Amino acid sequence: MQMLTKLRPFVRRFLKEASDMFEMYIYTMGDKAYAIEIAKLLDPDNVYFGSKVISNSDCTQRHQKGLDVVLGDESVAVILDDTEYVWQKHKENLILMERYHYFASSCRQFGFGARSLSETMQDERENDGALATILDVLERIHTIFFDPDDQKPLSSRDVRQVIKRVRQEVLQGCKLVFTRVFPLHQRPQDQMLWKMAEQLGAVCCTDVDSTVTHVVALDLGTEKARWAISNKKFLVHPRWIEAANFRWQRQQEEDFPVARPKEKGKENAADAPISKENGDKNAADAANAKKGNENVADAGSTKEGSKENADDAANSEEGSKENADDAANAEKSKSDGAASGATGSNAAECHQKEKQLIKQEAEDAAAIVTKKEEEHDAGDEATPEEEYGGVAKYVRGGRCVEAEVAAAAAARRGKKWEPEQAAPFWVATS
Repeated sequence: MQMLTKLRPFVRRFLKEASDMFEMYIYTMGDKAYAIEIAKLLDPDNVYFGSKVISNSDCTQRHQKGLDVVLGDESVAVILDDTEYVWQKHKENLILMERYHYFASSCRQFGFGARSLSETMQDERENDGALATILDVLERIHTIFFDPDDQKPLSSRDVRQVIKRVRQEVLQGCKLVFTRVFPLHQRPQDQMLWKMAEQLGAVCCTDVDSTVTHVVALDLGTEKARWAISNKKFLVHPRWIEAANFRWQRQQEEDFPVARPKEKGKENAADAPISKENGDKNAADAANAKKGNENVADAGSTKEGSKENADDAANSEEGSKENADDAANAEKSKSDGAASGATGSNAAECHQKEKQLIKQEAEDAAAIVTKKEEEHDAGDEATPEEEYGGVAKYVRGGRCVEAEVAAAAAARRGKKWEPEQAAPFWVATS
């Protein structure tokens, strides 16, 4: 198994400064060989970790990490990890790190629905990235734990209480109400986001009143969301709480706005000119669709009794969708006149040519892949350089494959090929 590893920005300084405060271990669920290689990468001069490298073969419980293999009492251990469920017995010791999704394969592996840092050609900043943020938290915890004014002897102090205290300062003074964030018929108090907010020091409730400071919502179409706007309260997306949890400080509310419901009526209006070009009948249908949008909006407005009611947008969407279907059906009509008939004929001809071209490309791609596989199976096992020379190559399943072959294989499956797809096991480590 081959692996490409990208070190997180600020990691060198982080290790140097953290080592002045803590005795550090590497603890991974990977095997021993992987753990040793990562240790060499993080600590090439063997300054920070020495033999303090723990792998899955050292664990005493399957699929779980435990402090029983670490020299030291639980009351003085601080854990940094991006995976919470492996520390079921030691959550109070855990500082949860934000995952480092540098490669696209990492986003796909963990179901992260956004582009990776490499795809956006960006990276975390060293001065305020994840490691710099956590280093500040560790310094605060260390300072409080060894506070000389504390009357307790060191042997009776507990770092878990210090972590809890620092965490509760993040959203202290905030009173939150959630609206349409949790599933119906389930207790909000049992939801992870509710518990997270309370751990950060916020007070959570189910009803609004004058003491509420924040309303947490996914859209503006709820009564509580409108209440927040009219009463000048903070209206934030749930990601505001998650960001505070990772960053260990209250985030700017304006950076986490609640989006308005999407309006499809505007899209239908943009389609109207296209319908008009295809014939008078389509233009009339498009005009009716536009009028239908207005009628639906008026009906929604009358029902709710307020023009600023965000629910109108939802009603308008349903009416717009029906009208858009009518416009689309009218657009497909072949009886709109000679002009539209000629357009339909040209479109059919282009579509047929495109199908033939796609079929030919697929056949060519299949032939290339088959030829390469036969050549590889027939010959002796060669080194990547001997087999592919100077052609760009990527790792897949332990052997190297030319970019053109990988692209051809993807084309045969009707997919677009990307370099990261050739190595789904690539990971980025912190």
